[in-house]
Amino acid sequence: MITKFLKAGTGDSILIQHEGHNIIVDGGNDSKYLLSEVDIIHKNNEVIDLLVITHHDDDHIKGIIDLLKHVEENSYNSEERPFIKKVIFNSPRLVLGKIAPKESKELSYKQAYEVEELLLKINPKWETYTDTSEAISFENLKIEFLSPIKEDLDKYSTQKGAYLTGDWKRDWESPMSKLEPHIHDKSQDDTTPNRSSVVMMVTCNDKKVLLTGDVTPDRFEAISAKLFKDNNNSPVFFNFIKLPHHGSYRSLSKDILEKLQCENFIISTNSKKHFLPNKRALMKVIKHINKVSKDPIKFICNYEEAVINLKITKQEELHYNFELLSNNEKYGVSI
Repeated sequence: MITKFLKAGTGDSILIQHEGHNIIVDGGNDSKYLLSEVDIIHKNNEVIDLLVITHHDDDHIKGIIDLLKHVEENSYNSEERPFIKKVIFNSPRLVLGKIAPKESKELSYKQAYEVEELLLKINPKWETYTDTSEAISFENLKIEFLSPIKEDLDKYSTQKGAYLTGDWKRDWESPMSKLEPHIHDKSQDDTTPNRSSVVMMVTCNDKKVLLTGDVTPDRFEAISAKLFKDNNNSPVFFNFIKLPHHGSYRSLSKDILEKLQCENFIISTNSKKHFLPNKRALMKVIKHINKVSKDPIKFICNYEEAVINLKITKQEELHYNFELLSNNEKYGVSI
């Protein structure tokens, strides 16, 4: 299994590939590298086996609009062999059972409506998924769905709309030693759009990856608590965890991290919106995560700009025993 965290603007776009199967999770708001990968998939005479849209915030869904238009304009889709075989998208149309207001002024709802219209043209198998949905497998790759819960989907789909929320407090200029005493869980993201985000656990052979979307800490706490309980009340190991909400400290808590075990964390953003990632998010992970070894924790950014903006010194990396790494491929991060 190869997982690519593509450069996708301020958002997420993830491509999972395994034995000729292709799974795309979100499209970000910059689709350059996503469309390039899609062209390669088509050239290799393969298809997109699964497309997952975690929620309809602009920095997750805009690139999906570009993708669907690209597929249509280049005639990649055919009745004999659909190019996109299955779509998971908890869209207002499916959740509500009716079309969301087309005249909505909210960007996220306008884009959700546009995706719905494009999907109807391409006509893939299109479904809603929650934490009770069955896992999906491709050979020995397994995708389990940990969130959202149905109640949150119902609530999200009946509200007027929402935008991506951020902290708006930049901590890039502060040394980590000054931030450390102020790492707390008092300020937490509780927005319904992010609470409704799809969260997936992907396993293949000896690799285990947690894809968190923009999930809120209360939902993440419920997820980690269940994983912990199912693991005989022991911390659950992951090879890689994508930090939720592009490295926001308001999306993490002590309770979450103490129930997980990991040393490699992915941060997906070009760092041009909401002052993300936060240094305080890194500090929370350093202070509370369960480690496998004495090796440094690795924070891997899919954009070099995020590494630069954080202004973390080598002395800080040594003192707190972590490494801040930039993308290992031109298109982003490959693991």
